[in-house]
Amino acid sequence: MALRDGNRQKLETLLNETPEVRIVLKPYAPPAALGLAGFASSTFITSMWIAGWWGNGDSPGVFFPFVMMFGGLAQFLAGMWGFVARDTLVTVINTMWGSFWLSQGILYYLNAAGTVPPQSIHAHFPELAAWFIPLAAFTWSGAIAALVRDAILACCLFCLAIGSTIACCLFAYGDAVERGIKAAAYFWMLSSLLAWWRVTNYLIEEGYGPKSTAARFVPVFRTKHEQHAPLVVPGLGEPGVKRGMPGVI
Repeated sequence: MALRDGNRQKLETLLNETPEVRIVLKPYAPPAALGLAGFASSTFITSMWIAGWWGNGDSPGVFFPFVMMFGGLAQFLAGMWGFVARDTLVTVINTMWGSFWLSQGILYYLNAAGTVPPQSIHAHFPELAAWFIPLAAFTWSGAIAALVRDAILACCLFCLAIGSTIACCLFAYGDAVERGIKAAAYFWMLSSLLAWWRVTNYLIEEGYGPKSTAARFVPVFRTKHEQHAPLVVPGLGEPGVKRGMPGVI
């Protein structure tokens, strides 16, 4: 609306009117599906190696480029898309673990290049152990938050949190590290399998419908809270949306 000196009425109307809040939503596929797929792939492969099922000390130099891209970059991007999908849980968990796998990939690249000396995952490794403290802490928080969504996602995050907590054994010395990190690997494997189950549910429900026969073979056991949740959630924290609006929070 153009305002000129002689258009006093329009100027007063503009200054006195209450601004309207408009929120424009774009259609997005669930970013959690991509994040969980990247997490499941990277975690399962790495956990098998940590558990000693295959490979040797040089194996990370071969498989970590794949882990870094799908488990790191793809998962990190899923976390970024979690912002626009208004999914705080996806944002925090996937950006955190995506950053972790990206960092691990860079570290193993530096090891292979000879820039940084390699360090065994089965030995005293406080530099890595220290990072498992915030990883475990935020994953526990995410697991508790996921309890109101569905049982599969919650169990996935609880197993991940338990494994990450056990991984703090990297502060220790001797056999305690090897036994502890192997136990952590099995919890991580279970977590990755549950993540695969959750991703399969996303794909089946989108292709066949949430009430189809196919979807019944991969149930996620949604809570009553999730079943009755609104399709469009309030945009708290977005520009122009005030926390504490009457009838919201």
